[in-house]
Amino acid sequence: MLAFMLYPFIQALIIILCFVLPLKKLSITTRLILSFILGLGSLRIYIYLFTGGTIMDPLLSRYPAIIIDCVYFTTIFICLLTLVRMIVNGLFKLIRFDFKRYVIPAFSTRYAILFFMISAFLGCLGTINGFIAPVDKYYSVFIENLPNEASNFKIIHLADLHISEPTTEADIQEIVDRSNAKHPDLVVITGDFVDGDIQRLDHMTKILFELKAKYGVYAVSGNHEFYSGYQEWLDYFSKGGIKFLENDSVSLKDNEGHKLFNLLGLMDISAPRFSFEGANIKKGSAKLDSTVPTIALTHQPKTALDLDKISSLTLAGHTHGGLMPGLRQIVASANAGFVSGLYEHQKQVVIVSNGTRIWAGVPLRLNTPSQLIIITLKNQLSLAQDLTH
Repeated sequence: MLAFMLYPFIQALIIILCFVLPLKKLSITTRLILSFILGLGSLRIYIYLFTGGTIMDPLLSRYPAIIIDCVYFTTIFICLLTLVRMIVNGLFKLIRFDFKRYVIPAFSTRYAILFFMISAFLGCLGTINGFIAPVDKYYSVFIENLPNEASNFKIIHLADLHISEPTTEADIQEIVDRSNAKHPDLVVITGDFVDGDIQRLDHMTKILFELKAKYGVYAVSGNHEFYSGYQEWLDYFSKGGIKFLENDSVSLKDNEGHKLFNLLGLMDISAPRFSFEGANIKKGSAKLDSTVPTIALTHQPKTALDLDKISSLTLAGHTHGGLMPGLRQIVASANAGFVSGLYEHQKQVVIVSNGTRIWAGVPLRLNTPSQLIIITLKNQLSLAQDLTH
C-alpha cells in the first residue's frame, strides 16, 4: 500500500527531471507549465482529498473523471516511454563503452513531441474504452455428467460492475436490458458490484433488480463490497431479489423436479481483513449433491485452484482482463495464471471475465474490452444435436 501511495510522486519526479527539464529548446516558462500539468496529472489518485471521496470512490462525475483520467494515463505512458528511452540509451552506452553516445537524445523536442502524442493517444483511447459498453462474449462449455434436462442451459455471467459516481443509469439499464433480451436460464454476478454507499448509488443499483432469469439471479461478494459496507450492501441486494451464496450452495431443479446442477458460491478471499469469514470451501460444499455437477462462483480466480475436485465449471472476475497487454501478464502472475477467458485446469473449466464495466480507480482498457458473458452448457446429447444441424 505504501508503494502504491508513493508511486505517483516518483512518477512525477521522473517526468519532470528526465522528460521536461532536459528540453532546453523550450523556454523556462514552458517547461515550468509542462512540469506543473504533468506532475499534477501524475497525482490523480489523491484527487479524493479535494472531492470528499476516497481512493476507491473519488466522487467524480462522468465527464470530469474522463478528462482527468485521460491526463493521468497520458502521464503514465510518458513515464514509461521515458524509462524505455533511458534504458535504451544506457544499454547503448555500455555496449559502445562511450558514455557520451545515445540513441534517443533526452533534449530532443522532436522525440518529446512524439512521446507525448503516443502517450496521449494511448491514455485517451484506454480511458474512453474503459467507459464503453461491454461486448457480448459467448462460450459453450461441455460438462461430462450434465443431466439432459440441463442441456443447452444458458447462463449470463456479469462481474465487476463497479457502480460508482461516473456510472450512469443508462449504463446499468443497458446491461440489464441486454441480459434480459437473451432470455437466460440463470444470471450470476461474481462480485464487485459497487464503490460507494447505498444512499448515493441506489438510483442506479436498484436497476439490477430488473434482471430476469428462469432460475433466478445469484451472486457472490467481491473485495470492493468490503470497502463499501459489506453487510449493508448484502442486505440491500438480497431484499431486491439477488440471492447471495456466501460459502453456501443450492441445488437447481427444473419444474418437474429433475436435478440440473449444484451452484456453489464463495465469499471473497479478502474478507478476513475486514473481520469476515472469507472463502470456506468445506462449509460451502457441505450440501452439494454428488449426483450432479457443480458450478462454482468466486470473485478472485485463484480460488479455482482449490476447486478441482468439486467444480466442473468455475466463474470468476476481479482481474479486469489485465487491462492491457504487458500488464495482463503481471496480473495473471498474481492470479495463479488466470486473467481472461477460458482455462482448463485438470477436469475443471475456469472462465474469467474481463469485467462488465470498469473500476473508476483504474478506468483503462487497451485491447481488453468489458464483457457480458453468455455461457451455454453442453453434454453428449447437445453436442450430438449440434452435429446433426
